[in-house]
Amino acid sequence: MTETIKEVEKADSNSIGMFGWSRGGMMTYLALQKSEKIKTAIIGNGPTDLFGTINDRPEMELKVISECVPNYIENKETELKKRSVIYWADELNKNSSLLILCGTKDENVNPIQADKIAIKLKEIEYDFELMKFETDHYFTDYKTELNEVVIKWFDRKLKISANIGLAI
Repeated sequence: MTETIKEVEKADSNSIGMFGWSRGGMMTYLALQKSEKIKTAIIGNGPTDLFGTINDRPEMELKVISECVPNYIENKETELKKRSVIYWADELNKNSSLLILCGTKDENVNPIQADKIAIKLKEIEYDFELMKFETDHYFTDYKTELNEVVIKWFDRKLKISANIGLAI
């Protein structure tokens, strides 16, 4: 990741932000588990517990998860836990921060998943914020607000760290 960023002239490899939506949110949690390079991240309507997702939307198991996850049928529990941050939140990069965006009318990812991960992150004293919007999975009626929130978060979390580095 940092090698690619070094190729971008104006990019600061010490100040990386990541933004993932839905399944991309799940991937962002995984990146925060495996990398210390991400300074902050934003996750929008990302699943945090795939067992809950299957319970809420059984068709996801047959149409998506079993098709996308290698060895799923043989290792269902292990593979679901590996992709469900609720089971390993304490492994997230402690030097990163996180903004969780939740549509309270989301029919794709149950909004309860955002509440449950927020409780877990609070317990481990992780640097995060949870913002809820009365909208669907795609933030259909909140595109402008969504863009403003994303820009403000990255400005605050990435530019402050860059300015601190310059002051030292």
